[in-house]
Amino acid sequence: HRTISCACSTMAEGEEPSVRLGRYVGRKSDHSCPGDHVTWEIVLAEGGQCTIECRSELSPSKGGTQAWHVEGTWEEDDDEVVVSITKEDPLGGPRSDRDVTLQVDDDVLTFKGAKCQWTSPPPDHFLDAMAALSLKELKAKALSFGLDPTGCIEREEFLELMRRGKAAGALKEASPVASQPSPSPTSPSNKVDQASAPTESPHASASPVASQGDAPPDTPEAPQEIPAGCYSLEQLTDKRTWEKLDVVSTERETYLPDGVFQQLFEMPKADFAKLPKWKKENLKKKHGLF
Repeated sequence: HRTISCACSTMAEGEEPSVRLGRYVGRKSDHSCPGDHVTWEIVLAEGGQCTIECRSELSPSKGGTQAWHVEGTWEEDDDEVVVSITKEDPLGGPRSDRDVTLQVDDDVLTFKGAKCQWTSPPPDHFLDAMAALSLKELKAKALSFGLDPTGCIEREEFLELMRRGKAAGALKEASPVASQPSPSPTSPSNKVDQASAPTESPHASASPVASQGDAPPDTPEAPQEIPAGCYSLEQLTDKRTWEKLDVVSTERETYLPDGVFQQLFEMPKADFAKLPKWKKENLKKKHGLF
């Protein structure tokens, strides 16, 4: 057996780790009590990033292990890999003051007596971010990357288009910039002209653009507009309203504007998409989006 710890500074720069990157899943029956069947999931990702999470089939109210999710970094030193926890979970799991040591045998990691078998490559953060978008946002993003979304209807079809485009190196990273709204029609030269022009009577022009300091002090600010393809929290939590909208009922949170989503969930959509299903559901229930 080899031993794996979470820390990577001892590896030479550019050296490929001998431990296989990806997702490892294992199960242990009757972990803390009869019926407490626990599933462990460990992800070793590029850049020394690591996550470990725990799920039980038995409710904590009946004695089952509380679900938790921690993040950290991992290092490989000779035949060892050590995981250093950088983000604890108050509900449980390893703490940041102790490193986690894993036993390794080919594509198997042993954690708390459970054999965790390699099951899939590590998550693709680009595709995770794309998966957090609404269908309308996915179509707009595909177009901005120079891809042809013709024929794509379902979410998985858009994501597959993104996968193929990324694999082929066909994504035009500069395209999204070109698709952003153009600057204010008042160019710098116009501002100079306005500044040098004689002062006009307040009634001489109906233009809503006024020079700095000339706007009436009691002019109300324009309400913030909701981007195309997005809806307000009120619309997405009112069943009679959202049933009439063009939204996927189980993914209503993805139709919130990015700023509203960040304020509500205290994280961007891309980070939310990487959470385990149970945690996403709890957060959505909390805000009436489940």
